Amino acid sequence: MHPDRKRPLHHPYDKAYKSLLSSRSLFAELLQNFVPGEWARQIAGEDLLRVDKSYILSDYKEKESDLVYRACIRGQEFYFYLLLEFQSRVDFEMPHRLLTYMTEIWRDVSLNAPPAEVRRKSYRLPAIVPIVLYNGSSAWTAARSFREMLGGEQHFGEELLNFRYVLLDVKRLDERKLQEMDNLMGLIFLVEQHPGAESFTAQLKKSSRMLQTLSPELFRLFKSWFKLINPKETEQIGHILDEFNDPKGVDSMISNLTKALRDEYYEMRRKGLEEGKVEGMAAGKAEGERAARQEIARNLLAEGMSAEQTMRLSGLTREEIDRLST
Repeated sequence: MHPDRKRPLHHPYDKAYKSLLSSRSLFAELLQNFVPGEWARQIAGEDLLRVDKSYILSDYKEKESDLVYRACIRGQEFYFYLLLEFQSRVDFEMPHRLLTYMTEIWRDVSLNAPPAEVRRKSYRLPAIVPIVLYNGSSAWTAARSFREMLGGEQHFGEELLNFRYVLLDVKRLDERKLQEMDNLMGLIFLVEQHPGAESFTAQLKKSSRMLQTLSPELFRLFKSWFKLINPKETEQIGHILDEFNDPKGVDSMISNLTKALRDEYYEMRRKGLEEGKVEGMAAGKAEGERAARQEIARNLLAEGMSAEQTMRLSGLTREEIDRLST
């Protein structure tokens, strides 16, 4: 396998999340809130260094993307491997693929370490924490640990290779807990769970105080993320998001969004009423013409005209003439 340094991003979610989580502070926030273990809550943005390399297999480059961060705490180096899984279906090979990617990271680490150090008995490979970020509509049902993929594993003990990855199944994260976090990652996942411009604006209102504390750079990344994954909504409100670069103006931005959506609603309602009125007038006109034709037909029949003559003069069908005759 040949890890790729530069590759095109084909999926809007791919580009959106890679750009968003290129922020060390936001990636640290993701770890602090979603990775189990007290150690994860101790990691700060300055402890992280992004590795500018992708380890995705060539067969999967159109389907997924990855982010790699190296961390060093108290002199101990380890890695976080985040796989962005934006396929519509669950990938049941996930534990095996993660092992392949992790092995490539260890291979890189060993190749870049001094040969003498690698040969020492005390040499240790860095721990790697694998994380899968998934936002599919179907619940994630793939095996969570590598051992579950091994046939007959129940007959063996600790001699089998095993690891368990962290799963972030975005659409099924606890909404109440996301709200209680009161931070940007929680808001991002809430917006994912409730798509649409109206829902987005409602979530912004609930998080306005938190948004005002963001740095201009994080505020910009958040807006860019939303626009990339919501092209339809961006047509509605993208121009308003672009007007505000300072997070301290978020209340004004929310007010403008609310007004724009309200105006759009009333405009759509007005157009709907007008279209309904036109349709109603057209329907009324057609009904009036039909009644007039029927009255003409009755008079012709009363004068002794045949059914065929009445059909020709009134424009009614034979079936309609027969009904008038009974």
